[in-house]
Amino acid sequence: MATAEAADTSFPTEAAPPRARLLVFVAWCVWLLVWLAPAMLLSPRVSDPRPWMGSEAAPAAVLAGAAFFLVAAWPFGPALTVAPRRRTAVGARLIGLSVLEVAVLAALAAPFLVVAWSLAGGRLAVGPAAATAGGLGVLGIGLRVAAAGLPDGAGRRLMFGALLACGGPPAVAYAAAETVGVALPELLEASPVVALVLAATAGWPEGAWPEVARLWLWPAVGVGLAVLGVLCARRASTSQV
Repeated sequence: MATAEAADTSFPTEAAPPRARLLVFVAWCVWLLVWLAPAMLLSPRVSDPRPWMGSEAAPAAVLAGAAFFLVAAWPFGPALTVAPRRRTAVGARLIGLSVLEVAVLAALAAPFLVVAWSLAGGRLAVGPAAATAGGLGVLGIGLRVAAAGLPDGAGRRLMFGALLACGGPPAVAYAAAETVGVALPELLEASPVVALVLAATAGWPEGAWPEVARLWLWPAVGVGLAVLGVLCARRASTSQV
């Protein structure tokens, strides 16, 4: 009995409570507003605004913030904030709830994107941006399922990996350009944040690697992580029996 109880406490719950979900949606809206604020509030009041503060950069800014939140923050809320007191199903129900949450996040983001699109004078490649954002949604769902299905501590490691994937390629590319004067556009596009921004500003990618980086790389990673999370959860559940 004690062994079964100890084993039962080693699994994270599958989703956050309703109040935590509401806080996630509020945080999402506030986060997008922060990224929209430079073009909307600061740029008109600055005599010589930076390029990233201009109205033309509004869609890229909002989408960069959305990509970062969707990949490096949203998937890890339940695994990092909910006490792992009981085992719940990691499978179709968790994936369904995650898909529903992603749909709600997309609906909440629509007004911010409309404002950004208006500020930029309609400069937004809607089709490529939607396709890439959908792929990042798959990645976020895969990260959430993996964080719920893998052993304790995996959520923090996955979150560190997501942060590294978002910020690592731009940081390395910038350092290489500033120190040795070498441009690394291929590495830059490996970031999911950069992939979404480029899809929204440059349209459909041309060339093998840009197409893979913006459309196929991260959805494939998300599917692989989801499968891994489900398999690990089932194996752990079988070992308890």
